[in-house]
Amino acid sequence: MRARENPVLKAGAFLLAVVTFAIAAVMGCYQMVNLNVIWGQTSAAGGYTIRYLENQDLQQISYLLDLIYTEQELGSLSSYEQQMKSDLEQQYQWNNTNLRWQLLGPEGGVLQGNTTQARPSQPEGIYWGEYYVSNLEMDVRSDVGTKWADVVDTIRNPPASPQRVESDTWAYELSAAVQQYREDPSSVDLTAVYLDGEGKGDMLRITTQFGVFAYAPSVQNVISSNVFGYHYDLDAGGWTTNAEEGWTEGAVALDLVLWVNTSLAVEGDAYAKAYLGLDWWKNHNVAMLVLNLVCVAVGIAMLVFLCVGAGCRKGTEGVYLNWFHRLPGELILVALFLLASYPVSWLVEGAIMDITYTIMPMKLQLLLVGGGMAAMTAMTAGLLTTVSARLKSHTLVRSTLLWWVWGWIKKILGMARRTIPLVWRVGMGGCLYMLVSLVLLMSNAVFLWVVISVVLVVYLCSWAHCWKQIRRCTGELLKGNLNVQISCHHMPHDLREHAQQLNNLGQSISQAVAERMRSEHFKAELITNVSHDLKTPLTSIINYVDLLKKEPMANERVEEYINVLERKSNRLKKLTEDLVEASKASTGVLSVELTRLDLGEIADQALGEYEERLQAAGLAVVRTLPDHPVWVMADGRRLWRVLDNLLGNCAKYALEGSRVYVELHYDDKSATLSMKNISREALNVPVERLMERFVRGDESRSTDGSGLGLSIAQSMTELQKGTFQIEIDGDLFKAMVTLPLAPSEELAEMKG
Repeated sequence: MRARENPVLKAGAFLLAVVTFAIAAVMGCYQMVNLNVIWGQTSAAGGYTIRYLENQDLQQISYLLDLIYTEQELGSLSSYEQQMKSDLEQQYQWNNTNLRWQLLGPEGGVLQGNTTQARPSQPEGIYWGEYYVSNLEMDVRSDVGTKWADVVDTIRNPPASPQRVESDTWAYELSAAVQQYREDPSSVDLTAVYLDGEGKGDMLRITTQFGVFAYAPSVQNVISSNVFGYHYDLDAGGWTTNAEEGWTEGAVALDLVLWVNTSLAVEGDAYAKAYLGLDWWKNHNVAMLVLNLVCVAVGIAMLVFLCVGAGCRKGTEGVYLNWFHRLPGELILVALFLLASYPVSWLVEGAIMDITYTIMPMKLQLLLVGGGMAAMTAMTAGLLTTVSARLKSHTLVRSTLLWWVWGWIKKILGMARRTIPLVWRVGMGGCLYMLVSLVLLMSNAVFLWVVISVVLVVYLCSWAHCWKQIRRCTGELLKGNLNVQISCHHMPHDLREHAQQLNNLGQSISQAVAERMRSEHFKAELITNVSHDLKTPLTSIINYVDLLKKEPMANERVEEYINVLERKSNRLKKLTEDLVEASKASTGVLSVELTRLDLGEIADQALGEYEERLQAAGLAVVRTLPDHPVWVMADGRRLWRVLDNLLGNCAKYALEGSRVYVELHYDDKSATLSMKNISREALNVPVERLMERFVRGDESRSTDGSGLGLSIAQSMTELQKGTFQIEIDGDLFKAMVTLPLAPSEELAEMKG
């Protein structure tokens, strides 16, 4: 049995890799957090373990000081607090611990502590903290003792006005103090300011030459709650607040200093053990570094051995794949990510934060780092072995979900190849290229793969160029250029077929357009001929009717018949003329002579012509025309025909008793004349339908009209390079004639 086939050796190598990497991580972590001590000139007293112990003892000493000053202020403590005070004083006596601590006053004097010796010279061995006190009767400064006593007395017996503080030696009005402070800040030796408002007399802010202090009568109010500062600012000259969150108002910040007695007079305490441990590492730093590197090397060697032995099993030829090696690779990666992401992020972020603020014990740090590294090593070993086994069996890609999905897609493409041959060919070509690329790359035939890839890229570029020509041709067809043709030479089969279809489509559209033009021309010619043929006998009928009307009539009924005959023949004549005019306008046969015209004046003249007829129909005209000319380029006769049709429609179809609104607006390029009226009949016809020939809004056809007026108006407006639009909103009918503005007279003369 070969070593790589022995399961016992594999298990041992796995455990050895886990253990060695964990040991290396623990040793590395310890050396990193104590880097300055082990590899630098820093004393062992500045190591992480020492600083952690000092941080923990700082909290206990602060509690001891709280008990001391509470007893001084209140006079007594509870039995429990008295016992705690006694225990802490015993614990931190100089002969029971190697820790030395001092509480320093504002001037640096020692107020409390377990030693009066001077602090060590090296700054890295000193742990600085802060402690807040509120007892003003402590001897802060000897030369202001009398003033301090006066302040305390003033606090206990506050004056009626919070704006003035007095003692037997000094008295300041706030305004005077501000002025004096601004002129000579050093002259203001002591200034006491009371809180204003509801807290009057409860809080005092004291400014002295050695700092700013605040006082509250109750220690509980100072320690248990953060009262944000509210005081009189001498610089600003007014009351102000300190909104900094967590700033404790009512306490004097004093320095609390801790350090280790490096003589280690007390044997066996935590500081002695930590100090000696760091000192030992400092003396054996090179050996520990070598041991750390050896552990890493052994761990890497064990991982290599596991990768070599992956897939090897006694009595099995080839590569043996167990259930773990057959799982989809994506599932393994996702599982490892989920298992490792949260612990690693918590370990890294939490460890960095705790190490920075020295709030995590060294042993707990090493335990977490070692355990985390062991877990990461185990997961890494599993990942490397399965990747190695899959590479040996050439199933690294085929054992993935993506490979299974690709196989499913290929089956679908195979089923669809009979109905979608192009898709089938493209899919097969892509699969073939991927397969060839995989084989060539795994065979290290990179040059051949590059040649095939270049040929494929050239083919795809040619295909894209042909497709660009097809798209260009399609765009030209959409623009109306039906004569465009695509050169189909050297095109791939499918693109060539598509290009030929587009060429045929252009020819078919050209033929259809030509046929439509011939049909329109034939209809226009037919209408013209029929109208001309009708016009001759119709003229004779009208003339004979006129002659009959001149003859004396004895019978009134005969006279009535002649009037009906005259009215109907005139209507037929009007219809014939409209039909001819509509035909000519739609085909562009009518001649148009564009000149400068005042659109407002023409509209006003048209309204004057139709005034009696509109009044007879019970319609009131509301005109909104500018009081200055609005010059447009138009044909007077054609424009008059447009307005005649619109006003005629108003007279025939508008609701009796309603109003007709005529408005003229213009901008920098065009002028728009609009007419609005309320229809007498319901307008149930779409706008597009109403613009067609022979379509009338009055579907009952109870009034005169041919249904050609709007069509004629639109055609004539477009002949004058304008636009004609109508809008329908319920029974509201609105027509808009837009014409281009005429150039100025000077420009017109230059062009002439």
